[in-house]
Amino acid sequence: MQSLTRWISIAVVMVVLVLAISGNGYGQLKAGQPAPLFTLKDPKGKTFELAGMKEQPMLILYFFDVDSKSSQEGLLSLDGLAKKYKNADLVVWGITRAPADKVNGFLAQSKLNFSILVDSGAVSDLYAARLVLPTVCIVGPDLTLLDYIQGGGKTTENLLIALAERKLQNRQPEIAKVLSQEVVKKDPANVRAKSVQGYAALKEGDLKTAEKTFYTLSTNQGEGEIVGKEGLSQVYARQGQPEKAMSMAKEVEQKAGERAYTHVVRGDLLYSQNKPQEAEAEYRKAIDKAGGNPSHRAMAYNQLGRIYTGRGEYQKSLSMYDQAVALDPYYVEATSNKGMTFERQGEWDKALESYHKAQTINHSDPFATTLAANAQKMLLLEKDAEKRREVDAQVTRYVQNYKDGVRTAKENLQDTWSSQATMLILLEPVETGGLASRDGFARVLILNLADQLNTSGRVSVMEPYILEMVIEKLGLTQKELANTDSLKRLAVACGATIVGKGTLFHLSEGTLLKYQLADMRAQQAAPQEIQRQFASAVTLQKDLHWLNREILTTIIAHHPLQAFVVEVTGAQVLMNIGANQGVVTGALFDVVEEKPPVEYKGKQFQPEPVVMATLEVVRVEKEFAYAQIKEQRRPIVAEDKLRESARQVQDDEQKTW
Repeated sequence: MQSLTRWISIAVVMVVLVLAISGNGYGQLKAGQPAPLFTLKDPKGKTFELAGMKEQPMLILYFFDVDSKSSQEGLLSLDGLAKKYKNADLVVWGITRAPADKVNGFLAQSKLNFSILVDSGAVSDLYAARLVLPTVCIVGPDLTLLDYIQGGGKTTENLLIALAERKLQNRQPEIAKVLSQEVVKKDPANVRAKSVQGYAALKEGDLKTAEKTFYTLSTNQGEGEIVGKEGLSQVYARQGQPEKAMSMAKEVEQKAGERAYTHVVRGDLLYSQNKPQEAEAEYRKAIDKAGGNPSHRAMAYNQLGRIYTGRGEYQKSLSMYDQAVALDPYYVEATSNKGMTFERQGEWDKALESYHKAQTINHSDPFATTLAANAQKMLLLEKDAEKRREVDAQVTRYVQNYKDGVRTAKENLQDTWSSQATMLILLEPVETGGLASRDGFARVLILNLADQLNTSGRVSVMEPYILEMVIEKLGLTQKELANTDSLKRLAVACGATIVGKGTLFHLSEGTLLKYQLADMRAQQAAPQEIQRQFASAVTLQKDLHWLNREILTTIIAHHPLQAFVVEVTGAQVLMNIGANQGVVTGALFDVVEEKPPVEYKGKQFQPEPVVMATLEVVRVEKEFAYAQIKEQRRPIVAEDKLRESARQVQDDEQKTW
């Protein structure tokens, strides 16, 4: 009887413990489910509501005990990293059941920058974080629980590596490297941490470091070898070595056939070799594989979505993007691609919703930012009947000009020197080569350039959507737009003087842009070509800025503004062109003297104009501008000729970078 009583007592204790650990009826949470909502206050009475953090791409909930140093370790590590790396964007809520006075003592001692919230116990129960501390939750987009980490001697390491992987997914490779390095210091053999370092280098376009990291991993046994060779297959592909990439992928498949990534690498290589059906088959194999990093399967879903979009199978495409995001909530490419799919169907409201979600995931993503602004513009246009009528009338006029073969407006015969406004038409570059992970690369490029160039004030770029409407109404094909005569006719019809066109080559080692600017007024002048290799998504914003500056420099160098000196007052010069012609503050103009042609042994040469002085524009009006004399070889007088110099743009570029 005593034995029975003893076993009953033990059973009761075990039941009580199970109930306690499960948080009074709440079981342990699982990744992928919505984070339970709550409202708490800090010791000063400030309210923190989880529901209000929906726009925050990542939030860390750290349940801990202020009396336990082991429980605090991870929190203090995160705080140290946040203080050292200001751009880490670490938002952490520490949650404790300790009384307010103890919390205040802990804050005074630790000097934490994070918010510490006081819990009566109800929230800890919600998150099954009453007995096992620390309990750490990484909450992602739409307040989805991404990672749930509890207790154990390696809690801090597990937290840091999970966070590093999420930061890598969220296009923050620099922070991912820092976090993974902290883990490697404690555990040099940690495969996950080493893998993060390799993929972070890949995202930054640092192939040398990526290759070294993955090679070191590949020399290990077990998981390290597989992860290393998996990474090497991507490195070789990015280096333009498809045979080595394929060979390495085959090795991984033979040793770990359940992993998806090698099929993604193969699919990308096959597509670049103009084998779309074989590529699609590889992507399909990838989505059926359960092993490896889930984000690799997300890549396969995204690429399938891109293929279906190209075929016009939009519903299938949307389904692929949804599944990609379900696997990788930070997959901003798939999220913005979904917006582009809606855009192609004319559903601007749904497109804008997708772009806004992409911006929530990554605030600095240039694709989402540019496409969202354009979608917003198109929605406003749909709602503004008067503006729509104006645009329709403008498009109709350009279309009729093209059909009528309207020629260039008559020049001012009294002044053939002074410049008119420089109007540009920028055609979207034709995309070719491999299958880019981002839909709308060409569109983002042109929208971004149009915005930056128009903001410069130096040139005017025709609104891309208006140009698109004109081309659509005329029914011009890519072949016709490649024809110089058709292109010149289009430019003249729209009042443009310079046309930009080119090609985006999606290569394994990155995307290469070749873009030409052609003067439609010149009879036989060769177009100026601009090239740029886009190394990685991380550097895209810098690449776009460089491209904008390069176009401006090219235009100024080959199509400089020209003007006359109207009058000189002391060190100030009045010019006869202004903002309407593209003059901007800070622009440099040279006073030039043209020399007569020189004849030598039956050949005639035109000497370069001689620079007699340099001016800097200090104030601009619509039709006039004022400049300050910087240097001069002789006094400047009225009727002197002025020509714009590209030196200012080049100097600004050096200062910027």
